[in-house]
Amino acid sequence: MTTSQKCDNPSCPQAAADSPISSNNLRLCSRCRATRYCSQECQRACWPSHKRRCRRQNYIIKFQLCPEDIADPPVERTLSCPADAPFYLLHLALQTAFGWATTHSFDFAVRDPDYRPPTDIADFLRNRLVYRDGGADRPREYLLRVVDPVPRSPFSGIDRMHEGSRQHPGTVEKKSNEWCLWQLLDDRQYQGKQLLYTYDFGDNWEHVSTVEGRAEATDHFVCLSGTGHPVAEDAGGVAGWNDLKAAYRTERPTAEQRERRAWFETRASNADPAGLAGDRVHAWDKAQVNRNLENLLERFEQIAEQAASQKAMFEQIIGRS
Repeated sequence: MTTSQKCDNPSCPQAAADSPISSNNLRLCSRCRATRYCSQECQRACWPSHKRRCRRQNYIIKFQLCPEDIADPPVERTLSCPADAPFYLLHLALQTAFGWATTHSFDFAVRDPDYRPPTDIADFLRNRLVYRDGGADRPREYLLRVVDPVPRSPFSGIDRMHEGSRQHPGTVEKKSNEWCLWQLLDDRQYQGKQLLYTYDFGDNWEHVSTVEGRAEATDHFVCLSGTGHPVAEDAGGVAGWNDLKAAYRTERPTAEQRERRAWFETRASNADPAGLAGDRVHAWDKAQVNRNLENLLERFEQIAEQAASQKAMFEQIIGRS
């Protein structure tokens, strides 16, 4: 059914005449998608006053961690994401929402729809070894990568040794601190294609993203919903996480399973002293996640200061001070 509305240009002749206009003939502002104009002339006339409040709407994005392999429960978070935020801030928001410890490298990547993964171990080794240096003759897995701008240090990014297999001469690369969400998500050549956030190229934690809609613009990320306890950092990939959950579910844990429990509760980078027994495998704190997201930069500045202190101690220990 066609409805009637008014042009949002207060100087519009039709608005002044109090004449309703068919909603089919009104154009939304392409940035904020909240104001409507009956013509380009009205939009240009209104822009000097409108631009002060014109903000791109947030993206509502659902992230599923290794959805084909992690279940019972699945580990998912849905975020409302400022469109003008650089991808590096999205990385920090995802670290916060999923409870990661920010000790590894990452990228955001748009998968090439023509890519076919290796079908056997021989194909896998060929891709990893023969084409390690990024030869143009190997299959291209990604159309675009938005990459970690942070250089390798003794305490972060040591899994960059795996990055060569992710690079390709035909893959466009952007730095995550220089590229904003809207620059990728509003680009028609990438819309409808799978966007992955991969953290820790060794354990290879792939977060599959789905843009579910748009929301009112905010200054910070907001976690809307989620399921599943944060996964243990350096657990050894999906198999290691599933083994850890099994160690808590058994009534008679082996010595190895007791050791895995102790490691997770006391020594893991994102250790949880409460463990995963009973319903703990479902536990996560949405309210605390959102408190941390509101103070995202301050929180990671504190983490960086702690890491710098650890690095200084490390260099002193090995005689580099």
